[in-house]
Amino acid sequence: MKGLLKKLAFTAMFCLLIVAGAYAAPEVRLIVGQGTDPVILDPPMYSDTPTHNINLLIYDRLYDLTKEGTVVPSLAVDLPKIEENGTKYTIKVRGDVKFHNGAKFNIDDVIFSFNRGAFNDKSQMKSIFAMMYDMKKVDDYTVTFRTGKFDATKAPAGTTENTLKSFDARTPYFKPAAFGSQLNQLTWLGASIVSKTTLEKAASDGTLKDYGITWAIGTGPFKFESWAQGDSLTIARNTDYFDKTIKTNATKITFKTIKDPSALKTAFLNKEVDLIMNVVPLDARELETQGATILMTNGNFGYHYLAFNMKSPRVGQVNADGSPDLDGTYDLESASTKLRMALVYSVNPSDIVNSPDIIDKKGKVTLQYVETLPFGHIADPAGTRMTEGNDKTGYYNAQKAKEYFAQVPASMKEPGSLKLTALSGSMYVKEALVIKDQVKRTLGVDLITIEQVALSELATRRGNADPKVWDLLVNWTQTDDSYYIFVAFDGDNTSLLHDTKFYSKGAQTWIEKGNSLANGPERNAAYQNAAKEVLKVMPRVPLVAIFGISACQKDIGGVEIFPSGSFRLSDATKGLKK
Repeated sequence: MKGLLKKLAFTAMFCLLIVAGAYAAPEVRLIVGQGTDPVILDPPMYSDTPTHNINLLIYDRLYDLTKEGTVVPSLAVDLPKIEENGTKYTIKVRGDVKFHNGAKFNIDDVIFSFNRGAFNDKSQMKSIFAMMYDMKKVDDYTVTFRTGKFDATKAPAGTTENTLKSFDARTPYFKPAAFGSQLNQLTWLGASIVSKTTLEKAASDGTLKDYGITWAIGTGPFKFESWAQGDSLTIARNTDYFDKTIKTNATKITFKTIKDPSALKTAFLNKEVDLIMNVVPLDARELETQGATILMTNGNFGYHYLAFNMKSPRVGQVNADGSPDLDGTYDLESASTKLRMALVYSVNPSDIVNSPDIIDKKGKVTLQYVETLPFGHIADPAGTRMTEGNDKTGYYNAQKAKEYFAQVPASMKEPGSLKLTALSGSMYVKEALVIKDQVKRTLGVDLITIEQVALSELATRRGNADPKVWDLLVNWTQTDDSYYIFVAFDGDNTSLLHDTKFYSKGAQTWIEKGNSLANGPERNAAYQNAAKEVLKVMPRVPLVAIFGISACQKDIGGVEIFPSGSFRLSDATKGLKK
């Protein structure tokens, strides 16, 4: 009898296990196709888009930026308390957060992460923290810091900002200054939070050298699982994630590297991948006809423009001895300015927007440098050069172009005398060809010679803006919160995207005013005034406000594409009814 009961009990348990297994949640794997491998899963150390997409899921920040451009708390419990004329920040963080390895998150991790992002030799995100100093731990869940600028008069001889290797070291030599963009910069990927105890232990046991390559620890909604470099990287759902509002049903997300664009498109058409990004307009049309869902940014991804080298004697401004004129006041009656304006009025961007081989109507003609986010977007064009243009043909005006060109000396009208640089093998070359042809037809002289260069060479030239190398450049910049203020409006702040190296006293005054104000109407107005000042001189011709384009299979939902072009996949679903 006992034997029979034991056998029956075993049989019942076996059946229960079978039933439980039958109702276990199935694996839902989302496969993202990317054209390049990520670089390193260590947020401040690199921020190309394929890396960015993954790190956004592994790590959290104190704050996030919504696709509408609003700052919202993430690891922080609320927006910071800002005092002392906008120079002192107090931030409280959540007490219910754990890292993927179980370590408890607290304010020590915040201070450690910010110091690492600001002062680690390999960090590429130091600009986020450039104005922060005097960072103090108030308690386990509260931190304060101040914003300011380096004051050389307070520092010993030989001391520079670069020699100060901690926020505490900055404190004696910084003076308070408000910086309205600081909160926005804490939403950037480089301000992600890592585990202090975990990374310090890794530094002592020698495993830190592999961080971001064979292992990574964050607090985000997904955990690092595996990375076969050159092939694929997989992350798995963090079931202990503190934010229970995320909607994804994906148990794993695999990022598949397919370097050949045609192979990537074929893999998508064959349903081997669920989602691809940075789709060119021509491919978007084809994918849509094959049944794909085309995703575009909510607002404009950025803008394409024709840049003038403002150090060039032909289209910029130089002194009598030929050296660049950098006094911040531009002579709008000079021969080079008149040639520049002749070119501005010769270009009709609608030919670029409507071309099926370039933009294919996945964008619109723009008259200004910022299209959708509030900072610098000119809402009232009255009194600006924008009133000379329209949203159909931009600033194109053949009559004005010819009037300006008639005032240019013959020595500046030689065929092929203007070098227009464009990135090899890109749509910018096609745009350059359109511009070259339009200038020739409008002015009657084939002024432009097109030069194609590789990306690495272009980056070097952009850094130098050498007047002997180029006169014109076709390029783009994204409208990514406060960073693009400096890119689009130029000014003192330097970056690789400063093609024009343009400096205007009027624009810089308004940029500094905007930087000193907290987010709000006054700050927006200051940046709009900066944009108006730049438009007076036109160091760039705004051409096209473009949309970021991605594609997903019909059963994929919940994917968000931000103005920067990155994916947000925390709400992505697969196989659910929409």
